[in-house]
Amino acid sequence: MLAPVPPATNVLQDWRDAVRLLRQNSTQLKSLRAQEDVQRAIARQALAPALPSLGAQASVTRHLLRGEREFQTLSPQPPFLGTGTGTVPDPATTWQAGLNLRIPLLALSTWYNRGTALQQIEVTELNTKAAERVNAALVADSIVGVVTAERLAEVSRISLESALSTLDLSKRRAALGAASTIDVLRIEQEVSLSRSQVVSANDGVLRARENLGATLGSPEPWGVTPAIRVDALADDAKSTCRPTDVLTRADVRAAEASLGVSKRNEGGVSRTYWPTIDAVSSLTYWSPVSAINNEHVTWSVGGVLNWTLYDGGLRYATKEQRTAETRVFNEQLNEVKRRARFEVIQAFRSVRSSEATLAVAAKTRELAAETARLTKVSYVNGSATSFDLVDTARRLREAELDYTIKEFNVLRAKIAALLALSTCDV
Repeated sequence: MLAPVPPATNVLQDWRDAVRLLRQNSTQLKSLRAQEDVQRAIARQALAPALPSLGAQASVTRHLLRGEREFQTLSPQPPFLGTGTGTVPDPATTWQAGLNLRIPLLALSTWYNRGTALQQIEVTELNTKAAERVNAALVADSIVGVVTAERLAEVSRISLESALSTLDLSKRRAALGAASTIDVLRIEQEVSLSRSQVVSANDGVLRARENLGATLGSPEPWGVTPAIRVDALADDAKSTCRPTDVLTRADVRAAEASLGVSKRNEGGVSRTYWPTIDAVSSLTYWSPVSAINNEHVTWSVGGVLNWTLYDGGLRYATKEQRTAETRVFNEQLNEVKRRARFEVIQAFRSVRSSEATLAVAAKTRELAAETARLTKVSYVNGSATSFDLVDTARRLREAELDYTIKEFNVLRAKIAALLALSTCDV
């Protein structure tokens, strides 16, 4: 059980490697970027009704039931007027083909909705930025979690090795008659406890690696190279994340942009009260000739005004709905700002608190190590009992584990404080 946990198959080399994997594998970020493309397509759709449209049409008609009709005829010889019969309609097959052009001249609602769609693109981009910051923080925390778990496993193995050494010493003393069987049993219990902690620590390493893999978007566990500079992880993160003010953080700006879109949606209802004016033109070829001008080709231009004077109260209800939605987004913005401020305050307080706690843990570990050393010397000399030896060894092991956890908690807090006031590019 003194052998270390086998190294992970997949190993992170540095922070840039983690960012690259996050960019490639994160389903959340990929989904948000796809949502940006969706909004760009919607913005293009919103622009289409404001641009000219050109359509083509053609039709062929064949009359299956035809009749006879008398008609007058002209003759150069007297009598000049005569009558005759013919089949109608004639010809039996007619066709036409043409082009129709529509040019919007006044479309206030369409133009306004186009601007709203462009602002919605900004909202999705800011949401992506906010997710990148959160994912970068999760990756950094997972990396620290792996290093912490491996360090705890190492400390547990060292404690087990020390407990085995003490057990060997007790067995020798018992063989010489300087220690009782109860002393040996007591130390064997301590060895069993150390083994249990090694098992738990090794499992913690595997779980931390799996968590890092899941954070990176990989179905496999990921480890961290022993050469990684964990103390410089915050500095490495600065290559991806740049500092900013709490009110200019991506999630706050996204909430503000969402409120702006909601206000534009509210204002867009007012534009629907205005009429729309379109210029239209039709160019048509007729066979046989058209009855309009007795020619094969006709060409017309005109203007069309559409004005909805009453729609059953739909626009009034839509206006009330959009106004209520604006109030909802305004409250959401206030909540995001308040949460962001608290997050920053708590992050920096956590740094100060974890540093103070680390200083206490360091002093406690120093005292526990010295007490364990003196107790072991006293036990060898016969002035200390096995209970004292086991108790001081347990206190030292607990102090070592506690110091290790507190040491990495300081790093976690510093990274969290850095990312709480950052905008990240993943």
